[in-house]
Amino acid sequence: MILRPTVKHLIVFNAPQVPPDKQDDTCLAMARQAREVLTQIPGVTGVAFGVAVSERPAYRYLLIVEFAEEGVIASYRDHPIHVRFANEVFRPLAVDRITTDYRMLL
Repeated sequence: MILRPTVKHLIVFNAPQVPPDKQDDTCLAMARQAREVLTQIPGVTGVAFGVAVSERPAYRYLLIVEFAEEGVIASYRDHPIHVRFANEVFRPLAVDRITTDYRMLL
């Protein structure tokens, strides 16, 4: 079996403008919307979301967008669905974030 390499678009983030008692629910709702919307983009194979186990992490939340291959990175970045979601939903929530794309080797 030949496996195609995948790319994971990882974003660690905080949502400091959301009241602490509402952050988890707000970020989970955003992640559900991300899964529904972003998986419509060709080459996006999945969306995952997590919350840090540690009580005081540098970044509390993780959003992973999986791409079928490296070529999807450029088309995803400029795709109207992504641009709209990022500008209207994600970036206003995740004002404190780090984003990196990783080519999976194993």
